Amino acid sequence: MTTNLKNKAYQIIKERIMSCDYKPNTFLNEADLIEEIDASRTPIREALNKLEQEGFVQIIPKKGVMVTGLTLVEINQTFEARILLEPFIINNYMNRIDRNALIDIQKTSEQLIQTVPSAKTPEEFCYLDDKLHRLLNKACPNKFFNDMLDHIYDQNQRIRLFSGQDIWERHIEAAREHIELIRYILNDQKEEASAAITLHLIKSKEAAVNSLFQKQISAI
Repeated sequence: MTTNLKNKAYQIIKERIMSCDYKPNTFLNEADLIEEIDASRTPIREALNKLEQEGFVQIIPKKGVMVTGLTLVEINQTFEARILLEPFIINNYMNRIDRNALIDIQKTSEQLIQTVPSAKTPEEFCYLDDKLHRLLNKACPNKFFNDMLDHIYDQNQRIRLFSGQDIWERHIEAAREHIELIRYILNDQKEEASAAITLHLIKSKEAAVNSLFQKQISAI
């Protein structure tokens, strides 16, 4: 029972951090978590310890539990790893990517672009972006790459959502890049697909860095 409560607490807190309901650099109140999750102190603390190991929170003695901030270092390291691994997956395992799932993402991306901005939210673009990149990762049979990228995507989800409305143009541009990337994959154009995903990641990194920089300026 304690394990189940710990897992429940872990999933709820992690999802709220990833969705930015618990914003970067804010403190979590343990008493509030106990009430919100309906769990005792022990599973809450065990969940927070696990989240600290994964880099989502920082337990600060005599102060409390703080949601890990988003920094330029983290963004640079995140995209450095992705730029190395994701083109590698395209180059080596492109034939393993689920074509039907790609077509579904392509169609949804085209629909989203047509309804921007009034009818859609940044979260829908972020969800679709996350879905595509996890699909590519799933095609790779190397479990060490899978685990690394899954953790990176969890962290990157915060980066996407934290940027939010500030980068509407980037959401649309990224969706168009997805459509182009999918077209290359479906046509078995490996070199073009590898180049497309590399450029996509470079542009995404630039947008994330610029968004964070602007938020830091506005906070001064």
